[in-house]
Amino acid sequence: MLRSPFRPYSQLRRFMAPAALGVSVALSSACEPPPPPEFRIGLIGVFEGAASSSSGLPARQGAVMAVEQLNANGGVRIGGVAHTVVLIDRESELRADAAASVARALINLDSVDVIVGPQQSAFAVSAGAVAEASDVPMVTPMASSPAVTENRQLVTRLAFLDAVQGEVLARFVFDSLGARRASTLANAASPYGREIVALFGRTFEALGGEMVAQETFDSDDPSSHEPQVRRLVAAAPDVLLLPNFSSRDSMQFRLARTLGFRGRFLGSDAWDAVALSRRTELRGSIIVANWDHRSTHDAVRAFRAQYEARHPGEQTRATAAATYDAVLLLARAAERSGTRSGRALVDSLRHAGEYEGAFGRYRFVGTADPVRGATLLEVDDDTTFVRAVVAPPQ
Repeated sequence: MLRSPFRPYSQLRRFMAPAALGVSVALSSACEPPPPPEFRIGLIGVFEGAASSSSGLPARQGAVMAVEQLNANGGVRIGGVAHTVVLIDRESELRADAAASVARALINLDSVDVIVGPQQSAFAVSAGAVAEASDVPMVTPMASSPAVTENRQLVTRLAFLDAVQGEVLARFVFDSLGARRASTLANAASPYGREIVALFGRTFEALGGEMVAQETFDSDDPSSHEPQVRRLVAAAPDVLLLPNFSSRDSMQFRLARTLGFRGRFLGSDAWDAVALSRRTELRGSIIVANWDHRSTHDAVRAFRAQYEARHPGEQTRATAAATYDAVLLLARAAERSGTRSGRALVDSLRHAGEYEGAFGRYRFVGTADPVRGATLLEVDDDTTFVRAVVAPPQ
């Protein structure tokens, strides 16, 4: 028996229903507006280990705050089109090659438009080389070495330079504390320490002070460096400059006190002021910092209130404020330049003029290093207080 080539109507309905549904979904999808384009920000941070609490985790918290604020206000308008801000963070080990690898991953795998971080100068130099070669703008919130931005067209910093710290400290201890004899102990392999010591010494001597002893140490040497500290104490300085990371300084200032040093220690922005303020042997020490959370400037107060509401019981860290500003400044530069990445965005950032942010006041004058002031903190029994605020040079 020959079968009819035509299907009964009931079978035809069963056959057509799924096909009709597929067409309906396709038409519905075609009518929906496409998702908004993205402005992709990569964050390089150290999120585990000893540096995480003062560096990586606060940086992430500050970046998240800025991204959520931007998106709550409609995102970033680039070329007249609203872009959703997307944050992609990647963990970096405390090695220069690791920071460079993370920068490559953010650019090549995550397709970020801009990079924020790293916070430490040695790692920012290597990550910055990758960003420069890839034509991707990078802002490092806390790195202070001149090598970070030297001869770089796409890398910008927010913190002051290493040498600025040395000059600020020298003028303050000579003029305000009456110190006339100074000594220093720094890591021989650290450009950071060398820069600070060099300008501190030149400035202090130009003012009329005397550098009575200068010692260095090998950071790979696990010893306490007692011979160097003993020589420093024997020179009877009024102040002892230790421009090293807090973990190393902790050992050195305990030893100096044991050997009879009764003057003031001087610390750089590598010191963790929050942790060290609990050390009674540091009472009277002076720390130079980019920023202090107790500032009365409106932008700082607003950021601090928002941060403390989100993270109850945590003291606001400079790294959080600096990273928050970095994200907002990059978004602002993207809007002003009309581009998500590249040199036009960097040019817009570097010519931003006066800007008051959570990390302080900046003046961008066309270079990679904004003009900014400094804050001098004095360590008390269980806290720090602002001893002086140094205005930005005119």
